[in-house]
Parts: sequence; structure tokens; C-alpha cells
Amino acid sequence: MAELAVRSVVQKLGNLIVQEAMDLHGVRDQVEWLERELRRMQCFLKDADAKKNKGGIDGERVKNWVTEMRDVAFEAEDIIDSYMDLKLRGQQKDGCIGFLERYMFILVELIGLHKVHVDLKGVKVRMHELSESRTSYGIANIGETIGTTSQFRSQDVIPILPQLNEEIDIIGFDDEKEKIVQELVDITNTNRSVISIVGFGGLGKTTIAKSIYNDPKVRKNFDRLAWVIISQEYNILEIVKKILSAVSITSSGDTIEKLSAKLFNELTIGKYLVVLDDVWEENVWDQLQKVFPDVDNGSRVIITTRFLNIPKIADPTAQPHELRFLNENEGWELFLRRVFPRQNIETCCPIYLVDSARKLVKRCKGLPLALIVVGGLVSTKPKNKDAWEKIVKSMKWQFVEGGERCLEILALSYNDLPYYLKSCFLYFGCFPQDMAIPAKTLIRLWSAEGFLPTKNGKTIEEVGMDCLEELAQRCMIQVTKRKYDDSASYCRIHDLLRDMCISEAKENRYLEIYKNGTANCGTKTNAARRLMICQEIETLNYSNSKLRGLFYYNEYIYNTLAFKALNEQFGGFKLLRVLYLNSLDMSEFPSGIKSLAHLRYLELHVDNPKEVPSWIGHLRNLQTLIVHCRMFIGKISDSLWTIENLKHVDLGISSSVPPPNMGNIELKNLETLKWVPAGEWIGKMLPKLTNLRQLNITNISVDHADALSSSLQKFVQLASLTIQGDEIPLDNIITAFFQSTLPQEIVYLGRIQL
Repeated sequence: MAELAVRSVVQKLGNLIVQEAMDLHGVRDQVEWLERELRRMQCFLKDADAKKNKGGIDGERVKNWVTEMRDVAFEAEDIIDSYMDLKLRGQQKDGCIGFLERYMFILVELIGLHKVHVDLKGVKVRMHELSESRTSYGIANIGETIGTTSQFRSQDVIPILPQLNEEIDIIGFDDEKEKIVQELVDITNTNRSVISIVGFGGLGKTTIAKSIYNDPKVRKNFDRLAWVIISQEYNILEIVKKILSAVSITSSGDTIEKLSAKLFNELTIGKYLVVLDDVWEENVWDQLQKVFPDVDNGSRVIITTRFLNIPKIADPTAQPHELRFLNENEGWELFLRRVFPRQNIETCCPIYLVDSARKLVKRCKGLPLALIVVGGLVSTKPKNKDAWEKIVKSMKWQFVEGGERCLEILALSYNDLPYYLKSCFLYFGCFPQDMAIPAKTLIRLWSAEGFLPTKNGKTIEEVGMDCLEELAQRCMIQVTKRKYDDSASYCRIHDLLRDMCISEAKENRYLEIYKNGTANCGTKTNAARRLMICQEIETLNYSNSKLRGLFYYNEYIYNTLAFKALNEQFGGFKLLRVLYLNSLDMSEFPSGIKSLAHLRYLELHVDNPKEVPSWIGHLRNLQTLIVHCRMFIGKISDSLWTIENLKHVDLGISSSVPPPNMGNIELKNLETLKWVPAGEWIGKMLPKLTNLRQLNITNISVDHADALSSSLQKFVQLASLTIQGDEIPLDNIITAFFQSTLPQEIVYLGRIQL
């Protein structure tokens, strides 16, 4: 997270240097120095992140250094955003009143710029101190490369818990095991085949592989067998030695060339089965496949991995075995076998403990590792309801015996993520438990926060979808629904991973959760960047001028007190970029939002809105506006269409009155336009929206057919069209829509006229 914070600030500093009026008080020189120093410090952060994860006194000291580095980066970001806030507030306005307002603001701006100068000097001093102290902590310069910290992984990681017992822990995967065994012993397939077992950490990949490896039917089918654990930190020479020692006798003094040749020759003699357990990188297979001969005798290689891309590379023709979570009955059986070993599953659990046991099983969400850890804990407690209910009520994984180890195993995948994916993953902590999260919502939020890297030839949305798919490929999240073009539509995160996500987010000042009227927001210089409120509130006792994201969820339909509480505090969140008000029903747009000049993402529920207010135009940085409402919006202010940065507009049921001209701006960035009523603007303004990818228009009639079809011919990127009306003329509209070669979908709502 420190690396991400530094990269974000470096980018902002580069942009800030080119701003006008930067020479006042020597601010420009300080900003340039800070940019150079932060860029240089990036070279040390990967090594520091690796060292802090090794624990011990030295690891703790380095961890403190990384924390200070992150805090300095956050402080620099706050200074930059505060400066940009001054610039936004002081922009020239039209007319005499605008001139007077600008003139009166000059003094405020001078005071603000002086504060920026003083604050930057303080950051400069702290940066110098950190630079001096890093050498005493042994933090090395390992080069500035975008990637993961996985190249500096700890060797102290045990891939599975030692108490796992294959005979009882295979529950729920008997069918999958039988399929793999059949593939292994299939005499009709004489090619060397690679069989892959893929799944989320803790699902039991290694357990199943061991059960298969030790199966008598399998062992008698092969002449030579070898099992080698790859894990995150690996050495190809050592792997080759281990395989060779399992099938023959090796000489430790031989070179990799000699050992590889010897292993290849040994494996050509007879039929072999080699298990490569816990593979993390494609490079492992790229190198090892050279020592696995294919002599047409039915030899096999089994790979266990958390990554779906590795099986595709190892054997593109084979379908990987993707493990699932256990269902309720399977989870119940596994739990009872841990708590009551060697007892009858049907009768072992006393009736007075069944309710508590069911709650614990439900808490594990079908994850075998979690069920084993909790079952092991419960087995040590007295068999009475009070003792078990105490565990149910107080269970926090990091405080459960064995739970910390469980979280560590899950955290391996997180630690291996590239810096930008870490921040994308932690965003899942901003959503309620078990929520089906729209993929497009996530990507737009990531974009608003500036998390997504730029890639030549790809839009920011395409980069975001790539990030989402990579998280799914790494089994960090689950894609629960896909669209017609196979892209992700909805996703979710396992509860246990969400717990780990929130724990990591809190430690890194990424997210805080507001509970029982308070949040552990720390000091003003130590406040979290995002706040999630998941409860009914009457007053909001939270002060944090550094807040970048605010998320509110409420199951109640009407909550005027919550609306008032939030509206009164928006003025204190001047640097807010994301405002996500889910299920907060209001009769109007909260007026406090108009002061949030940095806002890029706004989503809210408005029960019966009279209008999209004119002050919406003050939000010059707004990229996404989503309005959920039960009734028609009475009026859409023209000022909405003056926001040049707008990319996505979804107005829910929208207005029955079309916008007159949608302003005089071409809205070159607009990609999504949903639930806007048809009108003259279709002929005047729609043809200018050439970057549209999704279009949803209501109240279409025959009168709009020619103008709409003419506009559609210009939209080479349009992939989704929804039109609604009493009489929908489809003949020329369909022809115009399908001019593009993109995957497309069209939806008609109403009476179709051909």
C-alpha cells in the first residue's frame, strides 16, 4: 500500500508542476524536489514490503518505516488536493458578480498557497529523515519495476495446516477425485498429460492431490512417482534435485544442465507421475516442461495452483478441475468430523448444541480450511451451549486459535498482487457482506480513485475489466454472472477473504467502518481514506477532512434523520472523490454535495425528486452520476451537460421532459447515457456523442426514427442499445445499430413497429 500511495502522489506531483502560479513562495521548487525524492523512494519499497512480512524485531522496524513512508505520501497527496481545491474555488466566473467573487477570493488563495508552502517544507523534512534511516534498516534499492513483491517471498510459509487429514478432509470432493483418478489411469490416452487442480486458498487443492497421489489404484499404475512443493519462493535447481531424488539417486554437486539431462533420461524409463504442488508462476512450467519427456506411455503431471492462467499454459487442451465451496450439508459433515472424530455423524452432536454448530458452519461459508480451523477450536472447548455460543458471538478470525494461520494462508494471494491490484482488491471491503457487486460499478469506482494503470491501446474501462478478471483468475474473488460477451457482470468475495481484506484495509488507513455511533478514525494526520456506514444513523459523529470515499448502506426505506446527518457533514469532506449512498431515500438531492469540487463518482437514491439541481454543474470533476428513483425526475438541469469530464450518466426512471439541447458541450468523454427521454436533442446533440458505448432512451416514437438511425451510424463503439416507447420503429434503427463490429446487444421495451 505504501508503494501505491507513493505512485499516486508522484503522478499528481508531475501534473502539479505544470500548473500556473507555482513560483509563489518557491512552491514549484519544493514540489519538484518532492517528486524526485518520492520517485526515488519507490525503488526501496518492494524490498521494504518483503522484509516487513518476515516478522521479528527487524521486520517490525521495517514495517514502521513503511508505515511512515505511506503517511508521508498521504500527507503530500492531501497538500496537493488542497492546492487543487484552491484552484477550483478560484476559477474565473462570468459576469460582474463572478469578477467580484474572484477578486475577494485572492486573499484566501494567498493564505492557502502560503500554507501549501509551509506544509511542503514539513513533508520535505520528513522525507529527508526517512531517506537517512532506511540504510540502517537494511532496505536496498531493487529497481523501479511495476510488479509484485512475490520475487522477494518468504521461505517461512507452510502451504497447508499440519493437522489436515486427507482421509476425513476429502469430504465433498469424492466425485472430483474420481474424475482425476480416471484421467490418470486412462489407458486410451498415451500422451503425456497435465492435470490441473485450481482453487481459492483453503479449498483443499493439496489435500485432494495427496489423496489421489496415495490412492493404490494410482500408485500401481505408475513406475515412478514424485511430489514436490513449489510455493511462492522457488529455485528450479532445487526442484529438479527433489524430483530426481524421488525417482533416482542424485549428486548434489552437479550443475542444472547435467541434472536436467539426467532427470529427463530417468523419466524416459517407465511411466511417471509428478505432482507440482502450489505453483504460483507460469515460469515454473515454462522451465520444468523441458525435463518431462513425452514417450507415448501415458505419463502424467499434476499441478495445483490458485491461478487459472497456469493450466491454460501447461496444457491448453485440458479442462482444469476448479474446486468449489462446500454446500451446507458437506460443511456440516466436515465440521462434525473435526469436533467429534471417529463418531457417528448422525448422532454425535447433542441436540442442544445443533443451533450453535449450525451458526459456526454458516460462518465458514463452505471453505474447508475455515471449517477445519473452527472445528479444531470447538473440539477443545466444553460440550455445553454457553461455551459454544461464546465462540459464535466473539469469533474474530485473528483471535481464533489457528485462525491467524488461516488468514496468513489466504493472505499469500494478497501479498503476491501487483501494487495496483492490491488497492483494487481492498475496495471489496467497502461493500456489505454477501453483496452481489456490479462489475461496472467497481471499475468506475476504481477509475474515480485513480487506481487503474494506463495501458496503450486500451480504455480505462478495459483496463479495469482486465484487473477484475485477474483477481478472479487468482481466485481472490468470484465472478457470479457474465454478460452475452462473456465479460464479468457481477462478482462477490468470500466472507473470510472479506474479513482479511477489511483487516488489511484498516491497518493501512485504507478504510474505516462506522459502528455504534463512532469510528476509529484516529487523529487528523492518521485518518482513514474511506468510511463505510452500514447502520441506521440519526447523527454522524465523524470528522475527517482527508476523506476520499464515503459509502452508506441502509436497509430501511425512509430515513430522513440519516439524510440530515450526512447532508450536514458533507462540507467537512472537501477532498471527497467518491460518494456512494445506497438505499438512502431522499426527496431531493442533498445540497451539501455541491461543495464537493473533487467528486468524481456520485451514486444516490432519491425517492421522488423534483429535479437534478442546477448546482450539479459545480462538480467539474464528476465522471459518473447514477440516480436511483421510484418516480420520474421532474426536470434535468442543463448544467449537468456542461460537465466535460462526464463519462457515465444513469438517471434511473429519468424525466418525462427531455433536456432541451443537452448544453453546447460535445461531451467527448461520455460513454454511458441511460434513461434520458427522447426529444429534439437526438438530432442536434446525439450525433456529437461519438464515444458512446451504452445508450438507453425512453419515450421513443416514429418521429425520432430518422434522427436516431442517422446518429447510430456514427457510433462505432456502441455495444448496447435500449429503446423504450409506445411505438418503436425498428427497420432502419436495427440496420444502423449493427454497423459496428463490436459485440452488441439491443433491447426493445414497448410496442415494436416494423
